[in-house]
Amino acid sequence: MMTTTSWLEELCGTTLMPHGQCYLWDPNLLWLHGVSDSLIALAYFSIPIALLYMLRKRRDLPFPGVIILFGAFIVACGLTHLLEVVTIWHPYYWLSGAVKALTALISLATVAALVRIMPAAVLLPGPAELKEYNLALEGKIRVRTNDLTRSNDELRHEIKQREQAESEVKRLNTILEHQLEEMKTLVELLPVGVGIAKDATGQDIQGNRALSRMLGLPDHVNTSLSAPEGKAPVNFKVFAFGQELAPEDLPIQRCLRENAPVIGLEEIIERTDGVRVVALANAVPVQDEAGNCRGCVATFQDITLLREMEARRREMDHKLLDTQKLESLGVMAGGIAHDFNNLLTGILGNASLARMELSPGSPLKPHLEQIEQATRRAADLCQQMLAYSGRGRFVVQTLDLNTLIRDTTHLLNISINKNCILRFNLAATLPPVTADATQMRQIIMNLVINASEAIGERSGVIAIASGTVDVDPEYLGTLTGSDELAPGPYAFIEISDNGMGMDAATVKKIFDPFFTTKFTGRGLGLAAVLGIVRGHKGALKVYSEPGRGTTFKLLLPVAMNAPAAGPAPAVATDREWRGHGTVLVVDDEESVRVVSARLLEKLGFTTETATDGRDALEKFSQQPARYTLVLLDLTMPRLDGEETFRQLRHLYPGVRVVLMSGFSHHEALGRFAGKGLAGFIQKPFEVAAMIKTLREVLRQA
Repeated sequence: MMTTTSWLEELCGTTLMPHGQCYLWDPNLLWLHGVSDSLIALAYFSIPIALLYMLRKRRDLPFPGVIILFGAFIVACGLTHLLEVVTIWHPYYWLSGAVKALTALISLATVAALVRIMPAAVLLPGPAELKEYNLALEGKIRVRTNDLTRSNDELRHEIKQREQAESEVKRLNTILEHQLEEMKTLVELLPVGVGIAKDATGQDIQGNRALSRMLGLPDHVNTSLSAPEGKAPVNFKVFAFGQELAPEDLPIQRCLRENAPVIGLEEIIERTDGVRVVALANAVPVQDEAGNCRGCVATFQDITLLREMEARRREMDHKLLDTQKLESLGVMAGGIAHDFNNLLTGILGNASLARMELSPGSPLKPHLEQIEQATRRAADLCQQMLAYSGRGRFVVQTLDLNTLIRDTTHLLNISINKNCILRFNLAATLPPVTADATQMRQIIMNLVINASEAIGERSGVIAIASGTVDVDPEYLGTLTGSDELAPGPYAFIEISDNGMGMDAATVKKIFDPFFTTKFTGRGLGLAAVLGIVRGHKGALKVYSEPGRGTTFKLLLPVAMNAPAAGPAPAVATDREWRGHGTVLVVDDEESVRVVSARLLEKLGFTTETATDGRDALEKFSQQPARYTLVLLDLTMPRLDGEETFRQLRHLYPGVRVVLMSGFSHHEALGRFAGKGLAGFIQKPFEVAAMIKTLREVLRQA
């Protein structure tokens, strides 16, 4: 039995002679037959492709199967020609014969199919018949179109009749719908919340858009807290009279239960998203013909803004009252500071005179130095009061906080309770900071006094520490008043006590204006302390727990590229310096006139005094040229220093006037800018400051 392998070998056997041998391998014959059969095969293969493309584009062509069979026949014919080319060189005659046999079978099948479809193909209409069919079809379409047009006209006429018959009903329905829509729109657009209970149970309450926004609910949902579990809203609670209202005590439920109006109930709606709404509720019952309650209509007016405005107005009234009080206190503080400065001028001036009379080794000298030191500190307090009254200005300079603390120790010891102990833990060295010494001293005093009062009557310890810390952004976030601070090195003062401490709620409020845990009117408030610290580009940190004491940490930025702060240099003076000439001393305070005249006389001047501006003008006008200079007070009755100065310059333009005042240098000289003022001396003054100022004035002359 012949196997598949042997059959293929037989089919492609090469025992026979190729056609090229018959052609005697003549090249011309080989090319003639090879090229011709190849072109015929290519043409035969192209024809079926064209037929398939035509069938794909024209799927309505008749007899597609015959066309496909015909294409297969063409392909078989092309294959026979292709094998003719192959057999020129390879004697695959069995394969060539098999392909020819297949071609014969396909051709017979094609003939049979053509014979079978021939009667139907003959009956296919020709172009003339198709034209005739088209004309007949167009005629039928026209007839059908006319019938449809007539039917449509009849239908439209019938519809028109029905529309006319129903127009009155539609008109009435439209009017009713418009009225209902207007009412619905009106209710929806009302700025007042409206809730409507559809039955006497109050379990289904529909609200308008304003009520939904008030309750934080989507539009057109059931707003009843009396609805069955799972259907009632859970995102809000209602409070009145300081307590939460149960569902049955709400205005609509009360109105339904009592069948009576509920008017003017102020309630607070607290939503889970944190929004708090104050609403004024009114509810009236809807009754049937028998007077029974069958529903309810309620309004809810949002009065949150009104209540907030009322609270804000009350707060503003309180602040206005506090401001008026502060203004009054400021005026009083300015007056007290002015008079106190005059007293201090007498004390400090007389102390300076006494020191000038003492021998260098006198045992009284330390006592006079203490008097002078205490007077200077009192003068600092005067400057604080003047700043409080808006009539002073502080001087910012490079400071060593350790030195500042040590200089304040005596005042601290006498300011705290006797049962409190001060302990110091100061750093060995501190980098300098830029600050106002008086303000810093006042802050330290205030915090230490607060610590003493927090300890109360029992024994306690107040610890004062200093040091430096490198502040990073994370630490800045824990400080108070650090909004605009930059990371970097800071010097700090830490004041802690073991007093009663504060809870977290109190700590949050201690820097609020006018907040205090003590009786009204004590010391510099912590709000003012924070303001001073912020003005110095610093910050505060507070640690406190009830029963465990409180710690205030004051941080100030290190003054970069500044020399280390040391003791303030003494005023360079030559106590042997002497002047000459006549000085007119003008001041309304007798002690100031006397001590000023004595100091000037000690320095070699002849003096003449005047009690006020008018007295000075009368004396000066007699012989203006005889006065070497005029020592003029700024604040005086009848005629103040500014007007006196103007008239003195009018009488004698070359007069040298030295202004003396308890106000700061900037505050006082701001009024005399560009007017020819010769100099300024700050009250209270001592002989060194007097010599320094007079030497500069006379040197310029």
